Amino acid sequence: MARLPNLRITSDDVNALIYSYLEDAGFSHTSYALRHEARLDSSPNLNVRIPRGELIKLLNKALLYSEAEAHFRRVRKILTVPFLVLKTDESLTFDGSNSNEQCNAPFSILKAHVCSQGPHLPPSPPEMGRRRQELFPPPRAGSPTYGNGLEKRKGSPRLEGRLEKRARTEDGAVETVSAEGARMRKGYGEGAILMNGHESEVFICQWHPLKPNLLATGSKDATVRLWNVPVPPAPLFTPVALRHQPDPADARDITAIDWDRTGARLATGCYDGVVRVWTAEGAHQFNLKFHQGPIFTNRWSPDASFLLSASLDGTVVVWDMMTLKPDKIQQLFRVHSGSVLDAVWFDNKTFISCAIDRHVNVCRLGEQTPIRTFTGHEDEVNLVRLSKDKTLLASSSDDRTIRVWDMSAVKEDAPVRPPAGQTDPAQKCVLRGHVREVSSLGWCPSTDQAMQYLLVSTSFDNTSRIWDTRNGSCVKELLNHRDRVYTQSFSPRGRYLATGSADGRVLIYDTATGNVLFEWDCQSGGVFDIQWQTTGDQLGMCLENRGVAVLDMKKFGFGDYVAPPVVTAPTAPAPPS
Repeated sequence: MARLPNLRITSDDVNALIYSYLEDAGFSHTSYALRHEARLDSSPNLNVRIPRGELIKLLNKALLYSEAEAHFRRVRKILTVPFLVLKTDESLTFDGSNSNEQCNAPFSILKAHVCSQGPHLPPSPPEMGRRRQELFPPPRAGSPTYGNGLEKRKGSPRLEGRLEKRARTEDGAVETVSAEGARMRKGYGEGAILMNGHESEVFICQWHPLKPNLLATGSKDATVRLWNVPVPPAPLFTPVALRHQPDPADARDITAIDWDRTGARLATGCYDGVVRVWTAEGAHQFNLKFHQGPIFTNRWSPDASFLLSASLDGTVVVWDMMTLKPDKIQQLFRVHSGSVLDAVWFDNKTFISCAIDRHVNVCRLGEQTPIRTFTGHEDEVNLVRLSKDKTLLASSSDDRTIRVWDMSAVKEDAPVRPPAGQTDPAQKCVLRGHVREVSSLGWCPSTDQAMQYLLVSTSFDNTSRIWDTRNGSCVKELLNHRDRVYTQSFSPRGRYLATGSADGRVLIYDTATGNVLFEWDCQSGGVFDIQWQTTGDQLGMCLENRGVAVLDMKKFGFGDYVAPPVVTAPTAPAPPS
């Protein structure tokens, strides 16, 4: 009889996983109660580093197994739990693999599955909510092969097979790009400046707009750190820590950071619902308090006169940053029926916001209601991004689509929204193809007129896609990552595209061809955020392993130099006499 693996799951293991999930989700009171009642302070698991989202990943694996178990046929079951031991002469097929039968019944995490093909397949525990052909597609020519003997990275499971659908285009043609056959240079923890100081995962980063070597990073440890990135062989400097909580043990995620256009002020958003403003040297100026929930984004207006903040509490607040009372609310917007997930400025008086209510609203200072609402998404809208010339707006949703909107529809005499049941005339195209949530969007900043219409999207389906928004076609399907792709960044002139993933790798692509030119591997954990330096010489990276890394792209031959902009500070009003 085959020897079964020695599996051991304890209640302490489960408590530690749930505690980590509650901490990541911001349920601090519930997590505190669990920590006390489960006596986790005396557990060795409290000091084990559990990757962000680990509980969800383990549940997904269990659901995949449940689906496979529910649809096996002609299997002799040996009653040894939790495994099936099969003889080598037994044939195994998934339901529908050799016939026209196919189960289309949905799965739920809380309800038993009843197969749509009849009672001959027993109900089973739920699985992931996708159809089987999306989870176990047949191999395709040109697809990267996984499971090639490489070790699995902790917290970044490699999927045996792709979670891909072919992207839909007007002519049906999509060019897929894999690492196979590409000339690629690799680096494994080398060729980068590695900077330590954060005490937990690092989520976001942003370069100073005028000082090329000044990088701001935000972490789960409730700090933003300002790094003066040295030019080797100069030594590393100790970063300036901008602490958001008086007690270092009271960790609250930093959720947003944004420099104003002059680089004189840095605004940071935190899970505690407070917006803080700092100088470029790291001195705290003041707190902006109104929101009753975590901040999801904060952004300076183009002329730095206003600062907007959007929150879980469903509000957008525009703060007047030019008066002598910097905590003055210029206007409060309650234009969504749920949490506001992202917002961007269109001009100095107009901004665009999106929320879980599936709407994208265009709002203007002085107006109490949106001047335009874009409708069409079928699930919560989590990102909005304007093209370089601001003629097009891209929005992504948990409905796995990206919609591109014509901003010329925002006119004084235009209706606020289309009649019920009608397609919004401002909708230029719908980009379909991702089979999981879209994690980031970015417009190509090239000055080339054709490339200005290119939009990149990354997804939890392990892929990135480059779209031509003029016709809605997917021109490149990038298949090189082995796990969820979190982030992307174009070089300043759009020649190169960088992507970062839960597989721990950063890949540099040629934007025009989609070929991988360079790979860097952090060797531990995932890459949460990347940003190309404003002058194009360096790439900043935020790592799950608590580190911050900077790649010298010029050294590797991928510099895309752009001279830093020349800006003048906004004129502040004179103090009263």
